[in-house]
Amino acid sequence: MTNDNHRPLVFLDIETTGATARTSRITEIGAIRVENGKVVKEFRQLVNPEQPVPPFITRMTGIHDEMLWDAPLFQTIADELEMFLDGALFIAHNVTFDYGFIKAEFEKIGRKFSMDRACTVRLSRRLHPEHRSHRLDLVIERMQVEVLNRHRAYDDAEVLWKFFQEEYQTHGAHLFEHLHKVTSVAR
Repeated sequence: MTNDNHRPLVFLDIETTGATARTSRITEIGAIRVENGKVVKEFRQLVNPEQPVPPFITRMTGIHDEMLWDAPLFQTIADELEMFLDGALFIAHNVTFDYGFIKAEFEKIGRKFSMDRACTVRLSRRLHPEHRSHRLDLVIERMQVEVLNRHRAYDDAEVLWKFFQEEYQTHGAHLFEHLHKVTSVAR
């Protein structure tokens, strides 16, 4: 793994039609690419999941079928997303979920996907063992940040970037040592 202090970081969140990548699909991807401590690119994209959005997902996210009819299919945005992620560390809250869906979508179009990834849940547990829960809602509450559209991909990715910035203020470059310990290397 490269020196994370100089490696691009991508804070990413997705919204989906359900809980498992085997049967559900992505409806929205939001991501922020950070290089040398500065946001250099943003990715905000609704995705046509080619399946209906269940009512409970619509209630949680506000994303409904009509919003997605004219959205591009994943295969249409795959190249752009891959370039956006290129060379970065993939960071998400419960990274196994987000990473698993992205990987599954690439596999559905016959492409391999593999990146080093880090989990902000694990990072929060490591930095704040005094807290029982590290759900994103509770992290938001502890940070006292306003989120305009909770459960929308870009807004949640932005929370992760704010969390990282706040922790960097507290821990400085040592934050990267903690990040390294919660990173899974691509295989």
